[in-house]
Amino acid sequence: MEYINIKGLDKPISKLIMGTAWFNPAFEEEIFTMLDQYVAAGETVIDTGRFYGANKDGEHACESERVLKKWFDSRNNRDQLVIMDKACHPIITPEGCHHPEYWRVKPDIITDDLHYSLLHTGCDHFDIYLLHRDDPSVPVNEIMDRLEQHRQEGLITTYGVSNWELDRVQAAVEYCQQMGYQGLSVNNPSYSLAHVAKTRWPGCVYADDDFAKWHQNKDVTLFSWAAQGHGFFADIYDDNAPQDIKDAFFTPENFERLKRAKELRKLKGVPSINIALAYVLDQPFDVAAIVGSRNKSEFDSCAEALKIRLTPAEIDYLCLKTDKL
Repeated sequence: MEYINIKGLDKPISKLIMGTAWFNPAFEEEIFTMLDQYVAAGETVIDTGRFYGANKDGEHACESERVLKKWFDSRNNRDQLVIMDKACHPIITPEGCHHPEYWRVKPDIITDDLHYSLLHTGCDHFDIYLLHRDDPSVPVNEIMDRLEQHRQEGLITTYGVSNWELDRVQAAVEYCQQMGYQGLSVNNPSYSLAHVAKTRWPGCVYADDDFAKWHQNKDVTLFSWAAQGHGFFADIYDDNAPQDIKDAFFTPENFERLKRAKELRKLKGVPSINIALAYVLDQPFDVAAIVGSRNKSEFDSCAEALKIRLTPAEIDYLCLKTDKL
């Protein structure tokens, strides 16, 4: 396995992070098996949040943290892992519908979500604490002040943001530097080989290559969600694909990127989705990717991407900077 480090944390960060958005009691046996396999492979980071775990049958909504607590308690391994939790997700129904009319990005909600999640995971602190969303109408100083307060209280070790545009990330970095705060350790947009034409959920940020390269030589590490383009590079979607997938990914440029990933698949003998994941992980700066593997086969497939080494010429070819390998 491969590891990186982030500012403020003395634990190794595996480049593959286990996402838990699909966790709920209906899949407890499957979840425990997957987590055991993840840890046995030497991986270290589990990503969760207060609103993770909703499912379409209307039962067991937002149960990810409670399922994790049962696993932590049964394995007695919480301190051996890096636990990443998130605050300020918009209200979400059991059917998975988001409600942007009530945007929960406020200092007091950070505190409320933090204590809720500590209680329901059984943790006394989180190694990494992120905001799910941004609200540009809230000054960055109010948000950073509250995150730094909780760091100094020992409730979180490091902090960062998810789904923030670059100008807001830069403003947060500059403010923390002015105040002498530890500051952001992690930035967590979606970053993949695909370019997204329309966001799938309100307030989500999909980083392009220029945004991703901003992290080079910075002490803010890029953690990508949906690094595999929501399955687009598995080449599983056709005209019957969900409309939000079509709206997000069905563009001529993305189909050309898929075509080129399939060409490299033949050269390297791996699935095209692994080429896409390797594109993210093989950048010239530290990147970790959140994956939502539901079984050993899916996780092993993701792990194979760590073995792929793409040349600069191959990276340029995949992202359409050049027309020849």
